[in-house]
Amino acid sequence: MRTIYNPNSFLPSNIKMKYLCLLLLATSVSCRFTDDFYQLLAKKNANKNLISSPLSVEIALSMAYMGARGRTAQEMRQVLKLPEDKKEVAAKYKDLLTALEGREKVAILSLANRIYVNNEFELVPEYNQIVKDSFKAEAEAISVADPNKAASIINKWVDNQTRGKIRDIVKPSDMRDLVMVILNAIYFKGQWAYKFNPKVTRKEDFRISDQKSVPVQMMSRLGSFKAGYIRELGAKAIELPYRNSSLYMVIYLPDRIDGLPELEKKIAGFSLNLNHTEVSLRLPKFKIEFSDELNDQLKAMGIQDAFQTSANFYDLVAKPRARVGRVVHKAFIEVNEEGAEATGITEIKMVYQSANGIPLDFNVDHPFAYVIRDEKTIYFQGHFVNPE
Repeated sequence: MRTIYNPNSFLPSNIKMKYLCLLLLATSVSCRFTDDFYQLLAKKNANKNLISSPLSVEIALSMAYMGARGRTAQEMRQVLKLPEDKKEVAAKYKDLLTALEGREKVAILSLANRIYVNNEFELVPEYNQIVKDSFKAEAEAISVADPNKAASIINKWVDNQTRGKIRDIVKPSDMRDLVMVILNAIYFKGQWAYKFNPKVTRKEDFRISDQKSVPVQMMSRLGSFKAGYIRELGAKAIELPYRNSSLYMVIYLPDRIDGLPELEKKIAGFSLNLNHTEVSLRLPKFKIEFSDELNDQLKAMGIQDAFQTSANFYDLVAKPRARVGRVVHKAFIEVNEEGAEATGITEIKMVYQSANGIPLDFNVDHPFAYVIRDEKTIYFQGHFVNPE
């Protein structure tokens, strides 16, 4: 059976389940899974532009964990850093999803879960109730007798949840031997609190390396932002808030053109406390579409039994022999003059004072890292390395 797994899905065994995970990244400050996961993803894609939602992956995997037993459940629990009591897990995600509902005033931040089940199979009733109550996941039975129609139903839901930014996550051929698809979709769109004037956007060089530069459309703005230099990271950081929103984007710009890999190893667990200062900011416009199969990363982290014929998901699907087939993560982000669309903590106080009123020069002209977050949670995370 194929199970299309996206950031949060577990698959049946002989039944290859295919799981779909959509956009968004969220790092729960109280949990290290998303940090560990992003470290592996960033290293694997060091030479590619990256947008991801570790939160989306975490939620999908946690939904699958709720139906696991034995060794399968133990491995998932350890990697996801979840409590042993599944009631606590259910309460954690119920609180998260409830808190997101209707929170944003102008910015759009939505998270949705969905389960499609081959109508020849059935979810364990108790599991169905748990994901409905705690993950707000609707389960729908579909017939795979017509693979084109079945794939169309799934793709339409994904298209709607991501406002058309992610399409065709499954193909008709994926419907063969399908048991279920577990989906988690996160979508964000926000306007900058301080927009860039498109009339001053101009072509400038983006330094990919010491030897190579590539032209990019560079936005410019002079204004007051939370920004400063972080010696421990060997980088500058700046917070770009969204209008009437608790969300903001953080840009981390390493000192060295080749300093991004080392910087990304240090970002995890950092809690910035930057002061407002005058900044002369130049930031490239960029758009990233990303897709990757996560099986190898998850196995490397310790989730192995879930992919084997020995997998135990007897609390998820009434029939046995279910395992995880593929875990697929897709994400999208676009940053322009208007804003962005993306479908332990160590607290170090940083203070930056502009000398003689000279603005801090923040020229993002070489590979950088970024996150979209609020005070507690990271929703998207990635890096930009090459305009080409």
